[in-house]
Amino acid sequence: MSTETEARELKVLNIKRSNIKGRLTKFKNFIDNLKTLESISDVELTELAMKLSRIEALFIEFEELQNQIEFLNISNQEIELTTRDIFEQDFDHYISLAQNIIKTYSTSKSANCEIHSSSSNHSNNSCQHSDNYETLGFKLPIIKIPSFDGTYFKWLEFKETFSSLVHENSKIKNIHKFHYLNSYLEGEAARVISNLEVSDQNYSQAWQLLCERFDNKRQLINNHLKSLFNFEYVRETDKSLRFITDHITKNLRALSTLGLPTDKWDVLIIYVITAKLDSATSFKWEEHRNSLCDKPTLSDFFTFLRKRADILEIVHRNKQEKQNKIKYTNSTAPYNKMQTKSFVVTSKYAVSNSNKTFECAHCKGNHRLYECYSFKAKSPEDRNSIVASLKLCKNCLRSGHVADNCKLPGSCRSCKKRHNSLLHIIKECENSSNSVPPDQSVVMSVLSSTEVLLCTAKVLVSNPITKKSITVRALLDCGSQSSFITESVQQILNLTPQPSNVNILGIGNAQVNLNTKRCILRLQSNNSSFNVTMSCLVLPIISSNLPKISFDYKDINLPKLELADPSFNEPSPIDMLIGADLFWDLIGSEQRRLGDQTKTPNLRSSKLGWLVAGPLPNLPKNSITNNLSICNFCLKDDNFPNNLSIDQHENYNFEEALSRFSELECFPHNKPLTQEEKLCEQHFLSTTTRLSDGRFCVSLPLRDDRDCLGDSYQLAKKRFLNLEARFKRQPELKKAYSDFIREYAELGHLNESKIPKPINSFFLPHHPVIREKSESTKLRVVFDASARSTSGLSVNDLQMIGPTIQDSLFNILIRFRQYKYILSGDIEKMYRQVSLRESDRDLQLILWRENENDPLRTLRLNTVTYGFSSASFLSTRCIWQLGEECDDDKTKNTIQQDFTVTICLQALIPSRSFVTFSVLCQMSQQKVVFI
Repeated sequence: MSTETEARELKVLNIKRSNIKGRLTKFKNFIDNLKTLESISDVELTELAMKLSRIEALFIEFEELQNQIEFLNISNQEIELTTRDIFEQDFDHYISLAQNIIKTYSTSKSANCEIHSSSSNHSNNSCQHSDNYETLGFKLPIIKIPSFDGTYFKWLEFKETFSSLVHENSKIKNIHKFHYLNSYLEGEAARVISNLEVSDQNYSQAWQLLCERFDNKRQLINNHLKSLFNFEYVRETDKSLRFITDHITKNLRALSTLGLPTDKWDVLIIYVITAKLDSATSFKWEEHRNSLCDKPTLSDFFTFLRKRADILEIVHRNKQEKQNKIKYTNSTAPYNKMQTKSFVVTSKYAVSNSNKTFECAHCKGNHRLYECYSFKAKSPEDRNSIVASLKLCKNCLRSGHVADNCKLPGSCRSCKKRHNSLLHIIKECENSSNSVPPDQSVVMSVLSSTEVLLCTAKVLVSNPITKKSITVRALLDCGSQSSFITESVQQILNLTPQPSNVNILGIGNAQVNLNTKRCILRLQSNNSSFNVTMSCLVLPIISSNLPKISFDYKDINLPKLELADPSFNEPSPIDMLIGADLFWDLIGSEQRRLGDQTKTPNLRSSKLGWLVAGPLPNLPKNSITNNLSICNFCLKDDNFPNNLSIDQHENYNFEEALSRFSELECFPHNKPLTQEEKLCEQHFLSTTTRLSDGRFCVSLPLRDDRDCLGDSYQLAKKRFLNLEARFKRQPELKKAYSDFIREYAELGHLNESKIPKPINSFFLPHHPVIREKSESTKLRVVFDASARSTSGLSVNDLQMIGPTIQDSLFNILIRFRQYKYILSGDIEKMYRQVSLRESDRDLQLILWRENENDPLRTLRLNTVTYGFSSASFLSTRCIWQLGEECDDDKTKNTIQQDFTVTICLQALIPSRSFVTFSVLCQMSQQKVVFI
C-alpha cells in the first residue's frame, strides 16, 4: 500500500467483507438443513423467505465493498477479482436453491387448496383465507426489494421496486406499508422518517418525505455522471473489460431514466473509455474501427469489448494450464531448475509477484536502499563509503554492475554527474578577501571551549496530500528567516518541490550557492494538538550531529516533564530547522533554570514540549569534540544576485531596504478572489436563509464529500476521558466547564442527538483554555476541528476557508483616528449568533456527561463553531449581508466598513451622531438577532 492510512482502510474493508461472507455462510447452512428435511412447515417457509429478502440486499453491500477493495489493493487485483467470482457463484447458486424451494412448496400448497375447495365449503373458506394470508404473508418477504441507506445510486432502483410492489398495491393497508417501508430503510434514509409514529395516517407523509429528500433529480444526475466519468484505468484482463462494460451500461441506463439523451452520447462515451484502455486493447480497437464502414456506435464498441474479453479469457486459461504443466515438469525433473532465469522489474508500476519483497543492503529491512531511513540519515561521505563497501552501483544503488554500465537513465540533480543524488558531496571553497564565497555551508564553525545545548524537538511531519508522516528531529533557530528540511525528508515523504529563487546567507554574508527548492508540509506536535501547514526550503544537509558530545542528563537535575526532545543528550542528525517564521508561535512564557549557577541549561515551555538549551557545566576539556560551535544564522534574500563584491553587496542591501520600506508605506490594495473563494461566495448566496426570528442560517462550504471522513468517535472519546481525569484533579475546572456546556444548551446552541453515532458524522475533541487575566471569560472551551479521523482527514480539511470580507484593519484604524468622537462596540458570542443548517450539524458532534458514572451523551452544536476553517467567513459574511439589506447608507457603511471581526470601531464628527447610530442599530435589530 502507498500509505499507512490506505493500509488501515483496506483492513477495515476486509473485515466488513468477511462479515458479509459469514452471513452468506449461515444462509448456506440454513438451506442445506432444509434440504435434509422430508417436509417444510409454513413457519420454516416464511423464515426462508425473510432470510432470502435480506440476503439479496446483502449482495449490493458486498459489491460496494469489493469495488473499494479492488481500488485500494491494485497489486493483488487478480486475487480480488477471483474472490468476487467465487462469491457471485455461491450467491447465485444458493439464491436459486432458495427460490426453487419456495416455488415448489407454494405450487404444492395451491394444488392442495384446489382439492380441498371441491370437497367442502369449510375447506373453501380455509383456502381463501390461506390465499389472502399468502398474499400478505408469503409473497412480500420474497419480493426482491433492496434495502435503501440514503445513497443516491440506490434510490431509483428502490423507488421503482417498492412503488410497484408495495406502495401502489391496493390490497395492502397503509399501516402494513409503513412497517415494510421501515424494514427496508437504513442509515440516513431511516433517520428521515424516524420522527414519525408508525400509523395508518402517517404512511403517506413518510413516503412523501423520502421522495422530497432523495428524489432530487439534480443530485441523482450529478452522482451518476461522476460515477460514469470517474473510473480507474482498465487493465488488459477479461474481468476488467467486462466490469467497465457493466459499469458504463448501468450508469447510462440510470441517466436515461432521469431524462437525459444518452442515446446521443456514443462518441463522447467511446472517447472517455478508450482514453483509459490499456495500450494493446486500444490498438486493437483502432484496427477494428478502421474496418467499420460507418461511424462506430456504443453498441459496436461494447460488442468489441465483449469479444476482446472472451479472447483474453481463453488466452489466460491456456496460459494458466501451460504454467501448471511446466510447474509439474519442474517438480519431477530437478535438472530443469538449472535453466531458470530471473527478470528484475525496476518500474514501480510493474509487479510480477504480489508477495515480492526487497531486502535493503544496508539494514536488511524490507525496502530498497534509496528508501532506507537509516541510510539517508548519514552524511554523503558515509553513504559513499557504504556503497563502496557493499560494491553497489553508484547510480542505481543496486549490485551486479558499475555506474558506467548502468542502464538506468538519469544523473545527480545537483551536479548532473553520473551518480545518485544521495551520494552528492557538497564541496566547500576557501574564503576570498574581495568577493562573497559562492559555496560556503550554512553552518559556521568557530573555536570554543564550552559545550552549549541548542533547542531541539522531535516533531511529526507529513505530506498534506498523501498523509504519509514520519518523526524527525528539528532544530529551533530564531536567527533564521526561513525553515528548512533535508533532501532525505523530502524524498521519504515524497513531497513535490517547487523551484524557488531564494539565496541563503549566513554569518559574514556567506552565501550558499544552491538551486533552492521549496516544499509544503504539515507539522504536528507529539505532546499537544498543535499543528500547522508550513513552507520549507530544501537543503542536502542542515547541520552536523547535535549535541557534539553525549552526556548523562541526570547530572543536571532534570525534572520529570514532557520534553520536546527526550534524547536531547545524544548526538543525532538534524532533519529540520524551524526558523523565526514559526519559532515565536511555538515558544511559551514559562522558563526554569536547572541549578543555581549562571552557566546551567534552561528549560523553556513550548507547544512542542519543554525545550532544553544553554551551557553545560563541569564538562571535561577532552569531551569537547573538535572545539566547534554551531551557529545556524540564515538570512534569505529572494532577489539577491550572485558574484557581487562587498561594496556592491552593501549598496544592494541599502537599495533593497529602501525599496521594501516604500512597499510597506504603500496603501494596501484589495486582492482578486481566487477560484475557491468565488465558489465559497456562490455557496453562501445559494444556501443561506433567514429564520423566523431574523437569524441567519448557513451551511458549511465543503470542497469534498463527507463520505471521505473516517471514524472520529474513538479519538474524541479518548480525549474526553483524559479531560475527565483532569477534572478529578481540578474540581473547580469541572464546575466551570459544566457551567459552560449548560449555558451553551440553555441558549439553544446545542442539543442532544437522537442517534449516538450518526453516519457520515464527525466528533469534535474539546479542551479548556484558561485565561486568568481575562475579566469577562476566564474559561473558554475550544473545539478541535483539525483532529484527524481514521481516514487521515479532519472536518477542516473538507471545508473551503472563504475570502476576507471585512475591510483591512489598517483602513479601519485610519478612519477611527480621524475625528474627535469615537464609538467602540463588541458583538457577544458572534459566531454562535449564526445558526447552522440541520444537515450539517452531524459534523459538529461532541461527547459529554456531567458525572463519570453516567453514559456518554452525543451533543450536536447548532450554530457556527469557532475552530472551523469557514467559521470566520460565514459569520463576517452574515454581518456584511446585514449591511446590504439596510436602507440607510450610514448604517450600511458602518456595518460594512467599521467592523473588524466582532468589534465595531467608528469615529464620528458631531456627538449627536451617536444618537442616530443607536436608533439605526435598533432598526437593524428588528431584522436580525446579531447586535
